[in-house]
Amino acid sequence: MKDAATDYKLLYEQALAAHQKVVAEKDEQIQALNFELDKYKRYIFGKKNEKLASVHTDVNQIDLFELGTSQQQQEELSQQAADIVKEKAPAKKREKGTGRMILPENLRREIIIIEPTEDVTGCTVIGEEVTEVLDLIPAEFYRTTDRVKRYIRYKYARANGEGIITASLPDRVIEKGIPSEAVIAQMVVDKYVFGLPLHRQIDKYRRLGVNVPASTASDWIMKGWQHLTPLWELLKLLVLNQKYLQLDETPLKVLDRDHKNGIHQGYVWIYNAPCDKLTLFDYRKGRDQSGPKQMLEGYAGILQVDGYSVYEKLFGDHPDCYQTTGRSSEISKINPELLLPN
Repeated sequence: MKDAATDYKLLYEQALAAHQKVVAEKDEQIQALNFELDKYKRYIFGKKNEKLASVHTDVNQIDLFELGTSQQQQEELSQQAADIVKEKAPAKKREKGTGRMILPENLRREIIIIEPTEDVTGCTVIGEEVTEVLDLIPAEFYRTTDRVKRYIRYKYARANGEGIITASLPDRVIEKGIPSEAVIAQMVVDKYVFGLPLHRQIDKYRRLGVNVPASTASDWIMKGWQHLTPLWELLKLLVLNQKYLQLDETPLKVLDRDHKNGIHQGYVWIYNAPCDKLTLFDYRKGRDQSGPKQMLEGYAGILQVDGYSVYEKLFGDHPDCYQTTGRSSEISKINPELLLPN
């Protein structure tokens, strides 16, 4: 009887494991289908999108819905982007300091005590490390938005005289820098989303009692952009892995101290992936073919462009690219065999 009971238990465990495996596979399938359904709804009902043809659809015509990237592909590209940024990251060099900015005493201080992770039982406090970081709370009515975070880290002397214990500071966007991540994020958003020039932001902070030199503010924004590099690399992979892209370039006047007029004519190349509603901007100093040649190296798919001769030179006879100047509604009529490798 004991052996029989053991056999039933084993059969039950095997059946349960098989059932759990089937449920996990179904959950994964449901998640993937919901992901595709969400993209399909956004394509159909989103703003400024053309409707899909509802009648006389050729079964051989390509489906725009299938030209995007799947959830699994996006996860793989995300990991690939992280690896690219890790490889490109230069070794950290200690910069020569010019003295820390003194923060006004009238700003509200938020005291943050950081204790060591080690056991300090029996230790004696012999001092403290004080670090101040300029912080900002997104504007709200009836609330002071500017403050200073004051981190206090007590120094503990070990009872046996074998050293001092001090807690570590939390990571910041700029190592040993004055601004918090909130300040840098607000400056970037004000400049590039709301069009507020840097000198006007400096004037705003000066009225609040914080004097930020122009060179310092510019450096804060540049350091902040460096932390967005992984997002740009991921966006680049997601866009350039699409099978259907719209490509165009537009002129942009750029300040240039070395130019005789103080300005040079640059170009922003726009790579648009309408299926997943993703847009990648790539700045180049010129309008020659070096930009798209580098960005689209190894690309295989459909390119919708205008009549600029650069596109014809690069992709006119390309074995893996189909160049078209047709409307978006005409792309669905392209033979899908054009996307297959030779």
